[in-house]
Amino acid sequence: MSDREGKIGAGLTATTGYDVGYGKPPAHGRFKPGQSGNPRGRPKGAKNKRPRLNEERLKDIILDEAYREITVRDGDRNIAVPMAQTVIRAMSVKAAKGDHRSQRLFAELLASTESASRILHDRWIEGATEYKIEWEKELRRREALGVAGLSEPLPHPDI
Repeated sequence: MSDREGKIGAGLTATTGYDVGYGKPPAHGRFKPGQSGNPRGRPKGAKNKRPRLNEERLKDIILDEAYREITVRDGDRNIAVPMAQTVIRAMSVKAAKGDHRSQRLFAELLASTESASRILHDRWIEGATEYKIEWEKELRRREALGVAGLSEPLPHPDI
């Protein structure tokens, strides 16, 4: 018997003279010649999957995370709030404690949020006003033509 045969531990030797160890699996566990180790293979296109043009996967992930509820301590109790609310709350607390970067960022966020709300409100008023003006025109047109028996105008759907 040679010095490599019959040893136990690293570099085990089978009775056939085949070394078994790191990078040397037993013969019965090896792939057979001509047989793939991954018979079904990678599905077509799996490597190259990209979002469709109308898909915005990263935006979806960000929104999912922003509105995922987490448990935070509020005084003497635990409450579940969305992640975005937790981040804004932490930033506003830092701003209140005097952190200048947090104060500036909080002021910018507040200004842009109020501006966006104002724009949305103005658009809503504009839409409701246009709706009312158009119906007044229609009612005058009906009156001028003597049209009767038609339905009255419906209130604006947002009112």
